[in-house]
Amino acid sequence: MTPLRWRHSVIWRFAGLVFLMQIACVLLALWAVHQFTSRSVDHANREIAVALRDDIAATYAAAGMTAAAATVRHRIATDPEGSAVLLLMSPDGRRVAGNLERWPDGIGPTENWRRGELARADRPGREPQLVGMVSTHFPDGTRLLVGHVVEDDLRAADFLEAALLGAVLLAIPLAAGAAWLSAAIIQRRLRAVIDTAAAVGTGDMTRRIALTDSGDMFDALGQAINAMLDRITGLVGELRLVTDGLAHDLRSPLTRLRAVLDNALNHSRDDAAIDAVERALEESDALMRMLDAALLISRAEAGIGRDSFVPVDVAALLHDFQDMYGALADERNVEIVVDAAPGLAIRSHREIIGQVLSNLIDNALKYGGDRIHLSARREAGMVRVRVADNGPGIAEERRVEALRRFARLDAARHITGAGLGLSLAAAVARLHDGDISLGDAKPGLLVTLTLPADLDPIRRHGG
Repeated sequence: MTPLRWRHSVIWRFAGLVFLMQIACVLLALWAVHQFTSRSVDHANREIAVALRDDIAATYAAAGMTAAAATVRHRIATDPEGSAVLLLMSPDGRRVAGNLERWPDGIGPTENWRRGELARADRPGREPQLVGMVSTHFPDGTRLLVGHVVEDDLRAADFLEAALLGAVLLAIPLAAGAAWLSAAIIQRRLRAVIDTAAAVGTGDMTRRIALTDSGDMFDALGQAINAMLDRITGLVGELRLVTDGLAHDLRSPLTRLRAVLDNALNHSRDDAAIDAVERALEESDALMRMLDAALLISRAEAGIGRDSFVPVDVAALLHDFQDMYGALADERNVEIVVDAAPGLAIRSHREIIGQVLSNLIDNALKYGGDRIHLSARREAGMVRVRVADNGPGIAEERRVEALRRFARLDAARHITGAGLGLSLAAAVARLHDGDISLGDAKPGLLVTLTLPADLDPIRRHGG
């Protein structure tokens, strides 16, 4: 499947949706972890800072400035991790105790929690650190700032987020693999349906979709299609019986009618009566040919006869038809040319494929110009048999109509025929797992039969 078709494929759209949903879930989890860790770090450090602020404030309220300053110095001295940030300032703005030189810019006298970079006086080099702070003030104007260094905690959270980001990068190929696997499973289940439909389309009415007894929608689809195929098989069988019976039933009265007309022709003496009987004989012959062609089309479309195929030398067959139609072509000043390499073979009934070629050549003699070109070539395991003439041809928009059964285009309505030649060729092409196409011979009509080549050596059966 090309990339352009992938974009329009429902299965691959579904796979893409699965992939995107998995990546979205991982990204959502990463965002949630980021929010949780960030808030957890803030909450824990704020609780530490608030508890220390309340402790020093209680000391100040109970014993005054000196006791509060002593508490600040004691907490700094006994801080094992060196993460405490404290500053006690007098009402006149003088530092009383703490490890900050001055009150930070932008920090008000009452802050519930705020982050900022501060340089502690007791830190070597006085490099700024990220600190979370709370502050308060007392009635006499004394201010207290209590903080906790959050840099290390946030760095640990960053490490966790980096690890999760790595997990996201690892999840991308895993999600792609899961999406591809889900698409492959769906394609495999649908492939069974497609293969069955294709086999039935070529005439194998015994094919059915294998069920897994899982009870899922694919099994329900398979059961519905199998039931439909059972019904179609029954109808085709009934139609075949009716068609065969009708053909045989009509053949007998038509044969008797022709015998009566032959007898009347032999005993007629009146020229007008003879002309009428001869026209009636021609119509009965045309009706018999139409009946034979319709019966052959029905059998070909039902897949009857495929098990009796034998190798047929296409080049020899085309030369035989050149000889067979040579006299008639000469009468009509039409040249028949054959261009086919020897050794080209297909598996078919010689009579069936011969009937098709006979109809195509007959159409070319009726509607074509003064030259008929018969050719055969092998291309990619297929044999392409072409019948081309230099007549008026068929307009492109009417070529599909020409392949329908009993189709009679305007230019052919004054010529005797049943409109079954091209439809018979189409039915026989499908019987052989091939196809037929109508093209432009520039000028004229180009009919191309594409049939599977026989890979076995040609085994000639008499001519």
